[in-house]
Amino acid sequence: MVGVLSSEHTATAAAQSVSHGEISQRSLIRLQLGLKWTLWKRSYRKNVGKLIGTLVGVLYSLGGMAGLVTLFLGTTLWAGEGETFPLIVRGLGALTVLAWFLIPVLAFGIDDTLDPRAFALFPRTAKELQPGMFAAAGLSLPSLFTLLAVAIATGFELLWLILFGQGALWIALAALVLIPANLAAFALCLLLPRAWFAHSASRASSRSGREVGGILGFLLLFAAIYSFSLGAQKVDDLDLTLLREWLPRIVEILAWTPVGALFAVPMDLAEGRVLSAVLRAAIGAVTIALVWLWWRRSIEVSLTSALTGDASSGDAKVSPLVPRFVRPGPFGAVMGKSLRYWRRDTRYLAALGIYPVVIVFFAAMGLMLPESRGMMLGLAIFMCGMSGISLANEIGFDGPSGWVNLVTGMPARANLLGRIAAQAVLMVPGVVVAMIVLPLLYGRTDLIPLAVMGALGAMICGWGISMVVSVLLPYPSSPPGTNPMKDKSASSSNAMLAMAVAMVGVFVPLLPAIGVGIWGAVVGSLALTLVAGALALVGGAVMFLLGLRIAATRLDARYPDVFQKVRHHL
Repeated sequence: MVGVLSSEHTATAAAQSVSHGEISQRSLIRLQLGLKWTLWKRSYRKNVGKLIGTLVGVLYSLGGMAGLVTLFLGTTLWAGEGETFPLIVRGLGALTVLAWFLIPVLAFGIDDTLDPRAFALFPRTAKELQPGMFAAAGLSLPSLFTLLAVAIATGFELLWLILFGQGALWIALAALVLIPANLAAFALCLLLPRAWFAHSASRASSRSGREVGGILGFLLLFAAIYSFSLGAQKVDDLDLTLLREWLPRIVEILAWTPVGALFAVPMDLAEGRVLSAVLRAAIGAVTIALVWLWWRRSIEVSLTSALTGDASSGDAKVSPLVPRFVRPGPFGAVMGKSLRYWRRDTRYLAALGIYPVVIVFFAAMGLMLPESRGMMLGLAIFMCGMSGISLANEIGFDGPSGWVNLVTGMPARANLLGRIAAQAVLMVPGVVVAMIVLPLLYGRTDLIPLAVMGALGAMICGWGISMVVSVLLPYPSSPPGTNPMKDKSASSSNAMLAMAVAMVGVFVPLLPAIGVGIWGAVVGSLALTLVAGALALVGGAVMFLLGLRIAATRLDARYPDVFQKVRHHL
């Protein structure tokens, strides 16, 4: 005995390290890969929507691989000349790395199955965890298809070297560098988004700030997709001579940036441009090293701060729940709560932001294609109805917090109307302005009454069917702050059924108005267009009152049963 400690206790207390259970780096990588594989397989259990989406994605990817092979065949064997192929390889390589960074950051995010914060309680450093996390990053369908595309490109680059290479020495050098350079570029594709998201997760910023940033990125990507679609409408007007002149310059500039340098190295050597190849290889190597260290530093911060929680502003102002312009009571409380949801919850913000982007797209399409203006105006009106059915799972969006409505005895009528009033305050002014501006842009001022009344009628009709669907067909939602592109709420059969019923419920009551409106627009009758607008308002009002009565009666009678269906987030 030594004092009050036994000799064994003394030896334990004096130990400088504990090696029990220590595993090698290689074993740790295998464990992380196994964990990623197991969790990936389990994510498909009872998730039919994800399985269908994955199958569709695989089919599209296989089509993309076939298109890539055709493109490379056309610029090598079929073309009979080798000048275009290096330009294609450099350009597609730079776009691939850029897409791997921008698409996850702006919209989809990345698979965070092995989120570094989840390892905070384990005695492992960032240096030990990082290799396994990087290896696991390659265990996903986008990574595998990207690797397949790189392999296809590598094969055709070897073919090009044999057919069009500039001398045996340069062909041999390019062939030796080809596979390492392409694999390094593929590694950069995996590293860039993960380093960015690890940095974002480690920053001392509020969760709401990160969520709003994700929504803005999603909307930017959405706008970019529509802009590309608009540009495709004018592809016949392109100046091909100007395109041939500027495209090589743009590709050359991209090849001097970190996103395009590595894919350009083999082609540079094949063309005898040794200095360019060396400089670009250095740019790529330095980029990978810096991104690797940046990622490691972010992992370290995530591991040490995982248990501290998000930063929050301690000086936040407390404002009344009920808006000043509404009488205090159940209706005002629900309206105030919903207004806060629309301002703070990404699930609502995405719906609030996406409709203006779509309507701007319709306006631009009508200006570019005058013959489609009538259809574009009709689609814009229909989108207003779709904005109404964004409330079709309001009870599900409450999730666990719905218990408050149960224990306080919230009247069902106030519960439903308060939510609709919140959306009306935010969307109705914008809808009215859009439906006035759109006919003015098209030079059809006679259609303004039809557009305004039709849009309001469609929106009111959407609210009516949303009340019924939200009570009769509720389904669990993803929690607040979910990225819209990763939202699992719509993957279940109940969600698909609910949205199908909501869309039909908006369309059917407006059929008389649609028929009269088309008739009036074709014959140019102002009276008929006014009648069509009035029919839209009447149809919407009837659907609204009927939906309110059905939903309120059902919710008052069965609210506990409805709550049981949605009380857990997905």
